[in-house]
Amino acid sequence: ACPGCGRTTSTTFQELAERTQDYIRQRMPDWKRQYDGVETLTLAVMGCVVNGPGESKAANIGISLPGTGEAPNCPVFIDGKHHTTLRGTYDELAVAFRELVDEYVATKYPRR
Repeated sequence: ACPGCGRTTSTTFQELAERTQDYIRQRMPDWKRQYDGVETLTLAVMGCVVNGPGESKAANIGISLPGTGEAPNCPVFIDGKHHTTLRGTYDELAVAFRELVDEYVATKYPRR
């Protein structure tokens, strides 16, 4: 997750990162029983468009939230490629991002 810098004036991305991390911790035991190799899954939750896209491209799934003064668009990268751009409240973003993670796990890792 993004450590934060002068481009961000809120902790929203940190809260989303924490919520995502909590979700992954909760789901990982079940995923490990169901999918081979899922423990290698990498995620990036970034706070602005400066470093966010690069870090997101390096992860299996990454989201880049808007920084201060940036348009409320959140590009999502999957396996290094732009997949979609999420918009909405942070609660909606959290749900949509979790759904993308669930879909990724279900389609990218072989079932045991």
